[in-house]
Amino acid sequence: MTFKSIKPLHVKIFLSIIYLVGIIGMWLKPESFIPLTPFNLALTCVLLMAYFPYKEKDFIRFCIFLFTAGFAVEMIGVQTGKIFGPYYYGYALGFKLKHVPIVIGINWVMLTLATQTIAQKFSNKLYITASIGATLMVLLDMLIEPVASKYQFWHWHNDTIPVQNFVAWFVISFFFHGLGSVMKFEKENTMAVFVFSLQLIFFALLNLINFLT
Repeated sequence: MTFKSIKPLHVKIFLSIIYLVGIIGMWLKPESFIPLTPFNLALTCVLLMAYFPYKEKDFIRFCIFLFTAGFAVEMIGVQTGKIFGPYYYGYALGFKLKHVPIVIGINWVMLTLATQTIAQKFSNKLYITASIGATLMVLLDMLIEPVASKYQFWHWHNDTIPVQNFVAWFVISFFFHGLGSVMKFEKENTMAVFVFSLQLIFFALLNLINFLT
């Protein structure tokens, strides 16, 4: 049995339950559920990638690039404060290398693949696709940032989220999406819209919980 032999609906139900439990846990017992964050991200990424043509060489190369480049950018960003602004990672995202959680590379892979699939539903033109994909990435980041410190994802100097962060997210994401657009692998994925929507809903609800409590 392969992942693709499993109906996408069943995977979506499974992920929905995982994220629902996660939301409730982050609300009622955050100290127990926050450390589970990297496992949740890794699982979501694996399930998303399972519905891509993962045997195609360009797809493998692109995923390796996203992981490596995304991690490298974060490492430079943390050490210099000159890419996103001055910040450091908390304990929520797990094991760190050079002060950057390993799962951050996985997160770059997951979000770029999901948003690229969505963006290419609107246009096949590189600059339009890259712009839409990068905008979606920034939109999600705007939902994450207000709760990032509370849930120990990362912390900004003086608790101030710099505009530079969103600009950097857009520029880097634009480049990643542009590169993905010219690489020859099948971009269609039945899980992409769902996975990205799940991320949006999850962090929107975290913001609501944060506001209410």
